[in-house]
Amino acid sequence: MASFPRGFGPRLLLLVRQQAPCDCAATQARQLLRARFSTSRLLQKAVKTARPAAAPKTTPNAASKPTLPKASSAAVPGTTVSAAPAQAARPSSYAEQLALRGRTLLYESPSHFWFRAGCFSSATFCVSYTVYQYWTVILHPPEGLMWWIPHAFGAILVFMAGMGAYFVMGAGRIVRSIEAVPAAAVAKQLASGTTATTSPIYIEVATRRMAPFMPPKKHLLPPEEVQLPFRMYSVFSAARAPELPVGQRPMGLAERVRAERAAREARLAERKYTMDHILTAPFRDARKAFGTAWSGIKRSFHREGFAKIRLGKQEYKMDVTGGWALDDGRAMDRLLPIRPNAMRTR
Repeated sequence: MASFPRGFGPRLLLLVRQQAPCDCAATQARQLLRARFSTSRLLQKAVKTARPAAAPKTTPNAASKPTLPKASSAAVPGTTVSAAPAQAARPSSYAEQLALRGRTLLYESPSHFWFRAGCFSSATFCVSYTVYQYWTVILHPPEGLMWWIPHAFGAILVFMAGMGAYFVMGAGRIVRSIEAVPAAAVAKQLASGTTATTSPIYIEVATRRMAPFMPPKKHLLPPEEVQLPFRMYSVFSAARAPELPVGQRPMGLAERVRAERAAREARLAERKYTMDHILTAPFRDARKAFGTAWSGIKRSFHREGFAKIRLGKQEYKMDVTGGWALDDGRAMDRLLPIRPNAMRTR
């Protein structure tokens, strides 16, 4: 057996250990190349499948015709696809905006129960006094009455009859409400003889009749035939803030917010006081009721707080001391014509 030189065995082992990693590294390199090659083939296949198909060649006649969009799957079979409707034109004026909303309340008067009660009661007293004195003094004078007394009573009776007519006429021609009505909603009334207008809305005014317990009379007029004596915003804004005189600049947004907050706090404080003093609440309510009645009866004499507006060729009274107005009267100012220096508040 041939003998190996000393130290040859360890060298052989060392050589084997150094060559093993090289073989492993080569194996890993070959596997990495195979993985990269397979990945690139997969990517090429995915790109080919994702690439859109080439557009078919069209003839010149077919290319000149525009293609219509395909109907969706939810379309009902047998129906044709129509073009999208044009966008509706937006309303350009305030009247057109109100016409789209339908009937819109512009003004509503406060309660005139005590005012009308004062008018009717005073008129009844004046007419009764006139009839009684005419019958007892002028038609059937008592014996021994001097000759000039019936003549003097004649002048008194004429004055009392005139006062009765004044009170009776004061109870009528009061505007109860003002509404903006679309022209399409009153087409039948327009055909019956109402004045036509180019405005998209009409103004419907409800007025109280002179006789009691009768339904209000309604007037349907174009906006140009309802004439105001002045700008209503200057009156209704002053009614909400009495410290501001009529004609001063209107309140800004911050001022209005502060005024509404102060009014709300005042109502809360009044309610708290009422709940804390519940036993005296009936007396306070009675005082408020008598105050309202007395104020209405006084107004039957001097008719304070009414503004004369013109409906066509006739004049009516509108209460500007209370009630409700849309946007504090700005809506009426924008829709109705104003005639300054033509009417005045009494």
